[in-house]
Amino acid sequence: MVKNKDRLLIQILCVIAALITWLYVIDQMNPVTEKEIDSVPVILQNTEKLEIAGLVVADVDTDEISLVVEGFRNDIINLETNDINVYVDVNGYNEGLNKIPLEIQLPDDYKLIDYSPKQVLCELEAIVNKSIDLTVEIDGIQISGYYVDDAVSSVNSVIVRGPRSVLNSAEKAVALFNINGASGTLEKKVPIDVYSDQGLELDLEITPDIANITVPVYPMKRLKIVVPVTGLVMDGYDVKEIKVEPETVLIAGKPGIIDSMDHVLVEPVSIDEADSTVFRSLDIIEGNYIIAEKILPVATVVVEKIISKDFIYNLDEIEFINVPDGYNLEITDDKEFVLATLTGLTSYMNETGRNDLKIVADLEGFEGVSGRVVLKYETQKEIREIELDAESIEIKLVKNEGNTEGNDTEDTNTEESNT
Repeated sequence: MVKNKDRLLIQILCVIAALITWLYVIDQMNPVTEKEIDSVPVILQNTEKLEIAGLVVADVDTDEISLVVEGFRNDIINLETNDINVYVDVNGYNEGLNKIPLEIQLPDDYKLIDYSPKQVLCELEAIVNKSIDLTVEIDGIQISGYYVDDAVSSVNSVIVRGPRSVLNSAEKAVALFNINGASGTLEKKVPIDVYSDQGLELDLEITPDIANITVPVYPMKRLKIVVPVTGLVMDGYDVKEIKVEPETVLIAGKPGIIDSMDHVLVEPVSIDEADSTVFRSLDIIEGNYIIAEKILPVATVVVEKIISKDFIYNLDEIEFINVPDGYNLEITDDKEFVLATLTGLTSYMNETGRNDLKIVADLEGFEGVSGRVVLKYETQKEIREIELDAESIEIKLVKNEGNTEGNDTEDTNTEESNT
């Protein structure tokens, strides 16, 4: 019996000795040690519940912490930042600045010794909505000869949702539409972004966040500008010319429309009872086309007085044409000269002299050797009216010397026949 007790005691002592030996070996070969780990990220928790309460995290004074962890050396040397979770539970706090403690989760067999900071300063803001008009901005290089018209969007404004302070800086909602290489109307779905007054893109909730946009792209054509006039000038005056500056304008539109156009009209100019030149700044009359350049046409309607001039022409200044071969022409009329009265606009008449008018008598079809021939006139000047004081002049055809006697008899018979 005593021997059994001694044997049991010896076994217990052996186990204790083995345990002590194992602990000694472990302590010497794989001791417990500490490790400092920096830049462990802070994770915000329960932000969804916070948003349900109408709040959002506007700012956190730190997004990472440092901590000291204890563990066996063989294990702790492999411990990394992504093995540790640091949480900040934002649920249940009010709008404003809140000091929120940290919650740290370590893997098993590790002990947290220290960490810094112990809490974070978290600013919570109310979530608010704001309506912002949508602006479609055209991006890209426009093809020469084509006009990009105003964009048509399925969205005119968006509702932006986010923290109050961020939303207060939101200035414009933009849909950026690229037109590179476009020679016809484009249709696209374009994402919408919101920018601050400093031009920075803001991370906000946008509703809707996509717009269906159509950008018309039309060919262009240059057309002359025509100025219509209304009314009548004062008696004794007339319109010399109608001018407009610039003379042409660039338009754009659907090919089937602008291809058949050769001019555009401006507003009519009234010249009623005008006795001098009229100047007017006019707008181009709108139509199913687009004015592709900014111009302000100025019309000039030149109004001048109508005046007359008299010129006297000696009878020998009359040009006779188609005189029969073998005959000379003699003027037998009692008149000594022809009076020509020329009527026209002042500027034209001031440039017109007697040499600019030629009086002509055409003997084509003239029968016999004597009689009256009709007087006509020719001029290259801008003359409104020319009046001669004689419609015709009396002449006689005389045979050239050297003609045969038979021809004389024939001419005499012809003269008697005309008589």
